[in-house]
Amino acid sequence: MVIVAGETGSGKSTQLPKLCLQLGRGVHGLVGHTQPRRVAARSIAERVADELGVELGGAVGYSVRFTDRVADHTLVKVMTDGILLAEIQRDRMLRRYDTLIIDEAHERSLNIDFLLGYLAQLLPKRPDLKLIVTSATIDTQRFAAHFHTADGAPAPIIEGVLGMARTMRR
Repeated sequence: MVIVAGETGSGKSTQLPKLCLQLGRGVHGLVGHTQPRRVAARSIAERVADELGVELGGAVGYSVRFTDRVADHTLVKVMTDGILLAEIQRDRMLRRYDTLIIDEAHERSLNIDFLLGYLAQLLPKRPDLKLIVTSATIDTQRFAAHFHTADGAPAPIIEGVLGMARTMRR
């Protein structure tokens, strides 16, 4: 579990899924990426697909209420947090995923709070599942204390990723 805190526009939402793929994630399961709003989920999926040079609905897809553009060969699935909550009802272990990115955690909606609490309990049962929590204005120490490792160590924190988007587009 990693916490990534960076200013709005720093590239967290669009670059982290690509970094996950570069690190070999998305092979044994999907890279799931949640957004609190439908418009954001779709636009981020479009941007990631464009930057990877793939068609939307192929390697990069999205799922929001009433619209599902995910294929059998999809590697990155951007979705609303409500979609992931619905998937938990069908698969409590979230076996379809090898990585989850919970974006905009500072919004602290009921959906996000429930997901974070549930994932904190799921991670010890799924050591293969990697979790990234991102936010522009998150209390990193509080989240790190909530998501501690099996040996009691706090979750690692990466702060100040300002400029990530500019650097990675060169």
